Amino acid sequence: MFTPPAPGNWSAMNGGAAITHGLFDAVLLDRDGTLIEDVPYNGDPEKVRPLPGAREALDRLRAAGLRLGVVTNQSGLAKGLFTADQMRAVHARVEELLGPFDDWQICPHDDGDGCGCRKPAPGMVHAAAAALGTSPARCVLVGDIGRDMTAALAAGATGVLVPTPVTRPEEVAAAPHVARDLPAAVDEILRRQAAVRPTAPRRAGTVLVVRSDSAGDVLVTGPAVRAVAAGADRVVLLHGPRGRHAAALLPGVDELVEWPLPWIDGDPAPVDPDDIRRLTDRLAAVRADEAVVFTSFHQSPLPLALLLRMAGVPQVSAISDDYPGALLDVRHRVPDGLPEPERALSLAAAAGFPLPAADDPALRIRRRSRPPVPTARTWWCTPERRCRPGPARPNAGWRSWPGLPRAAIG
Repeated sequence: MFTPPAPGNWSAMNGGAAITHGLFDAVLLDRDGTLIEDVPYNGDPEKVRPLPGAREALDRLRAAGLRLGVVTNQSGLAKGLFTADQMRAVHARVEELLGPFDDWQICPHDDGDGCGCRKPAPGMVHAAAAALGTSPARCVLVGDIGRDMTAALAAGATGVLVPTPVTRPEEVAAAPHVARDLPAAVDEILRRQAAVRPTAPRRAGTVLVVRSDSAGDVLVTGPAVRAVAAGADRVVLLHGPRGRHAAALLPGVDELVEWPLPWIDGDPAPVDPDDIRRLTDRLAAVRADEAVVFTSFHQSPLPLALLLRMAGVPQVSAISDDYPGALLDVRHRVPDGLPEPERALSLAAAAGFPLPAADDPALRIRRRSRPPVPTARTWWCTPERRCRPGPARPNAGWRSWPGLPRAAIG
């Protein structure tokens, strides 16, 4: 991989200010067809023509504190159609017209060379992230063809496609996000960045986090759960039966509480008042200092928020378009179309739990062998503390003991 000298110092360009970690740290851009007009195998700086609105769009990213890098395939080097010096002259002209970039990554190979840097391979994305002091998961790659999107996804970065006349329809259909031009792509990046705007980290005691639904829904909430765990002494996760196995995989969770919620489950049983009372008692037994209720865009957090209030939870945070009255302390709103993991991270940040700078907003699973402690709905115990789980009182002399650890079984 050919990398010319770095065009500038990031800290100096930004007054030495520290980077504030949001969802993204850096934006990586394809060159031809994304930043400048696509002139095949161009080695002449006089032929460099920026695309409309490119300079203003890039300056908005710079003003937002995002680092900028270029990742470009330049097989003309391998074909001998221009020299490295000519390419440097082209790139100097690009920076003259569009402003400085913090990193350039160039693949000088041809398709048949079998390198790991030529897009759609992810090599340049990994290299650019490393050069910019971040990780691919905190990068966005903006490009005009499917190779750019494949490279982004292979590296774990976010992809935004800006189609041109050479972009194939199937590439547009497969793209994770499509913008009409570079300024619109920047609008989307900054919109998503603002939705997960960092807040000052704070410490909390016991936090009840809620994500009921399928295993996939639980897993994509993992980064947000880790964000809460980074600021909490103890995290208890309330999940449904379909999310049981996924919940046990999430790092940062200390205790699991499984309970079907009739306003969430796709095929719910009839509402049982006794079951709702037991759930309220179980929530009270957590002794949570606060709760963060994660939901999908079509779900309401308000039924559970009411039970949390009845259980004495003093602070509740959730996303809600409906008027929550006194049910929510943090009523968060998010833009339409925000991907589910980012939506959850946005709520965590609004509740005062930003994802730490050292943590990537990517899926992780628990590595330690000991999973969180699962707790049954209700334990029934004699005065001598002989205990057994059960949904109903088995006989006289037993009393309910919500959430008793399994170690106490007699």
